[in-house]
Amino acid sequence: MTFDDEFDGPQGAPPQQLRWLHDTGGTGWGDNQLQYYTDDVANAQLDGAGHLAITAHQASQSLPCWYGPCRYTSAKITTRQPQLALFSQGYGHFEARLKMPVGKGLWPAFWLIGENLAWAGTDKAGEIDVMEALGDQPRQVEQHAHGPGLDFGGPTALPPGQSVSDWHVYAINWTPDRIDWQVDGRTTETLTRAEAGNTGWVFDHPFYLALNTAVGGGWPGDPGKMTVFPATMLVDYVRVYEIDERHTATTPAVSEGE
Repeated sequence: MTFDDEFDGPQGAPPQQLRWLHDTGGTGWGDNQLQYYTDDVANAQLDGAGHLAITAHQASQSLPCWYGPCRYTSAKITTRQPQLALFSQGYGHFEARLKMPVGKGLWPAFWLIGENLAWAGTDKAGEIDVMEALGDQPRQVEQHAHGPGLDFGGPTALPPGQSVSDWHVYAINWTPDRIDWQVDGRTTETLTRAEAGNTGWVFDHPFYLALNTAVGGGWPGDPGKMTVFPATMLVDYVRVYEIDERHTATTPAVSEGE
């Protein structure tokens, strides 16, 4: 294990600052999203029962978004921001146990972004979406990978009677030659280096972690009249392991006191 957060702590406490940082703002985040990401505990806090709650609210204060006063607030936490990498890793097993909100326009996710994003750009840095959920399609999980000319993946149906609003373990196994996506230990998608091609395979360097609950945007669309706020994504844990140390490039997690 190279990274682990079980989100133990008192109710109302923020996520550990030695593990997570906040992305903030109301820029639209590349997809005309409607939320303003804050660093307020109202949007990201421990629930006192061993979970992190990332909650989207209807905005009660005047915050500037790309379209005018923001209608929603939420949170996006990562293990990296410019000039400060708390944790990143290339290759390994990455997993989180999650429970998602449902409702049109909600878009929670657990994903990985290339550590070189700031200087390489979005495409060359790469993105691995361990899971995304569209709130109006609660029986489907979206799993993707993106690189130059690469838009891999799609929806995976959960077993009958199950929903993203139930607890599930979402994971990837990532090696130099392939990425396997899993839901509750069942492999659901596979991308090989050969399939991605020399240009599209940009998955040979460390990536950092991200968790967020987005609202609206070109893909999920705007919230509907039946969408209920507050809308909370619960995170039971996030864990990362090395699979084969001969092929792993790791920046260790920062521990207490460092």
